[in-house]
Order: sequence, then structure tokens, then C-alpha cells
Amino acid sequence: MSFGRRLKALRKNNGLTQQGLAEVVGVSRIYIQALESNRRMPSMKLLHRLANSLGASVSDIADDIPNRGGRVQLDDMLLSGEVDIWYRARKLSNVELKRIDRVISALLEDLGSDDAPA
Repeated sequence: MSFGRRLKALRKNNGLTQQGLAEVVGVSRIYIQALESNRRMPSMKLLHRLANSLGASVSDIADDIPNRGGRVQLDDMLLSGEVDIWYRARKLSNVELKRIDRVISALLEDLGSDDAPA
């Protein structure tokens, strides 16, 4: 089950509306809606507030959030299709996202070669 579906199920099981949960954790109803539809992913701070408000553990609601070492991996976000990425008020297409991924990969490869002994 996705993060958004799990969040929605926990919210409903606690008898809360999106507005009610938003007020409890200190965000807007629109933000809760974006979380439940997997268009946004919460910060760790908000994740803890959500879990506490819903009487759940962080792992109960966040098992499938791509996370390594406390950070979301950029390639997971760019190519997963689960997160809309916007730049200057327009959503980037899949072609643009793949292009960005190639540019970042090339930059990282170039940075890695700087560390190699000559």
C-alpha cells in the first residue's frame, strides 16, 4: 500500500477529515490532500507529527518512502513517476526528467573522476 493510501486509511480510522488532520499537524488541507494522493512527500518532522496525531509509528505509515540514510534519493524522486516535479511554474515532462537525470549522472561521474589518483 502506498504512503498516501496508508495515511488516508489511518486518518479515516481516527475519524478525522483532511481538514481536521491538517489542523492537528499544522499544515493546510490541500497539503494533506497532496500527501494522500502521493503528489508530495512529508519532511521527517511532519512525518513524526502525522504519526503522533494518528496514534501510529513512523514506520507504520512510511515503509515505502524511498529513503537511504535519512534522505530521499534524487534519482528515486526524478524517475519514480510518483512525484510531480515542477520548475518555474510548469511540470517537467518525462523526457525533461530523464535529461536532468543524465546531466546529474554526468556531473557526478565527473566529480568522481576528480577524486581518482592521477
